[in-house]
Amino acid sequence: MEIKFLIVLSAVLMIIFLGVEESHADCLSGRYRGSCAVWHRKKCVDIFQREGRTSGHCSPSLKCWCEGC
Repeated sequence: MEIKFLIVLSAVLMIIFLGVEESHADCLSGRYRGSCAVWHRKKCVDIFQREGRTSGHCSPSLKCWCEGC
């Protein structure tokens, strides 16, 4: 019983820490408007370069994310 609890606790802590790490790495573009699908990637890249970022991507949720925030 204790081993199962420790495994579940470890898994939850890993998910929390990995989620926190990713949130520091990317941020939403402040200037991009509309959906960001694969075919809008160039527009997303142009916007985040104007924001002073080095790279970015369109997410599955159709948002333009800047990397390295």
